[in-house]
Amino acid sequence: MESIVAGVLKNQALAVPAIRRRREARQAPYEPTKNAVSYVHEVFENSSRQVRGRRPVSGNVMEIGPGGNLGALLMYLAAGCDRGVALDVVPLVTDQQGLYDELAPNAAELLERIEYRTGEPIERPSLPENHFDIIFSAACLEHVADPLAALRTMHRLLKPGGVTTHSIDLRDHRDFSDPLAFLKHSDRAWRAATSRRLVTNRWRASDWLAGFEAAGFADIEMQPHEQVPITEEMRSEFHRSFHTKDLTDLGTLLINVTATKAR
Repeated sequence: MESIVAGVLKNQALAVPAIRRRREARQAPYEPTKNAVSYVHEVFENSSRQVRGRRPVSGNVMEIGPGGNLGALLMYLAAGCDRGVALDVVPLVTDQQGLYDELAPNAAELLERIEYRTGEPIERPSLPENHFDIIFSAACLEHVADPLAALRTMHRLLKPGGVTTHSIDLRDHRDFSDPLAFLKHSDRAWRAATSRRLVTNRWRASDWLAGFEAAGFADIEMQPHEQVPITEEMRSEFHRSFHTKDLTDLGTLLINVTATKAR
């Protein structure tokens, strides 16, 4: 695993525009595995099941951080939604027409009803208030720099009665075999190592629950999906800012959160 010192040095180097441009040119803007039909089906089935427990799959839908394709949004439109918006920090650079044709027989018509917006983080999008009936994401919110601002924005964008649902990966993305290593560092050190790279905000499950509450959501349901056992000794090795977290909270690695905007 990359050391925190190496991360700080690489992050500082990206302050130089020429180095940043070279890195962006070499870097894949999405994970190719997310272009598999099975993955797209899993994202849609998992998120739409949560939505259907609260409201019909209909109206306007937004996906945050779709990655390299619009497949999940396409399936939402095929299931009854009217229009879709995809919001991502990177451009949509691939043609996935073969994938889309496998997902829906009328894919070309459905794609015309999807707008892809880039360069607008979820914390500060130029989108109208009370516009969306559904907002969802898969393995994206752990990468937002300001999670509370993102949640407040989603609350603002949803119509009253609208539903938002998210699968959130709480692991250290540098090495999934050591999923809590990043908890050993202070916020200052972590920002110094990641602010110009792939942000992982390090919020734990309890932070997400409190964030949804602070943003004004109602009927918040959190489902943990993967956990590792944490001992008192292990917690003592984390940075002191995590010492007040209980052991179960620290060991929760994957969660799904669903919430509603009150009418």
